[in-house]
Amino acid sequence: METEGVIKFDLHWQAGPAADADFLRPLESWRQRLYAIDGIGANPRRYGGIGYGNLSRRAAGGFWITGTQTGDLECLVPEHYSLVENWDLGANRVDASGPVRPSSESLSHAALYAIRPDICWVFHAHLPELWRRASQLGLPQTPAAVEYGTPEMARAVQAIAADATLPLVLSMTGHEDGILAAGRSADDCGTALLLALARSAAL
Repeated sequence: METEGVIKFDLHWQAGPAADADFLRPLESWRQRLYAIDGIGANPRRYGGIGYGNLSRRAAGGFWITGTQTGDLECLVPEHYSLVENWDLGANRVDASGPVRPSSESLSHAALYAIRPDICWVFHAHLPELWRRASQLGLPQTPAAVEYGTPEMARAVQAIAADATLPLVLSMTGHEDGILAAGRSADDCGTALLLALARSAAL
């Protein structure tokens, strides 16, 4: 598997203001719940201690996403989020602003927002119990050779999401333990992940 947490796209970032705290509150609430079950974090026993997991919310002019390598923090504040304003999947480019640089998985989030106007939230968690049982659970899966943070992953995610029913939960086969959830609301995404975990536990 590839090195976790490395930004692979061409990032054009400039410092800018933070998002409104009220706008981020539902995102942060679910992030803390996923952190509590180790779906987001920086566990020294996983991936060499590099941070993993990220969440985003559609906004006017793009989407707000957790900053790169914030997984070790239990709670985030607005200064830990970045605004992705433009992207070009073919050119492997992301334009962003805000207090921090955006997550290394920003292209996959961008791909979902671009292909489905009804997707307003995207959660990326690392849940080995779902990832390993994706086939048994009937989860859609990206091809095994496709790595995170690349145009190929973005296109693979789009191909799955194009006609999928929301909320969508999919496995990123070439990205160890990587699971994406997309939906119309934060609760759609978070609840879909928890329900999938319950189904996995019952196998």
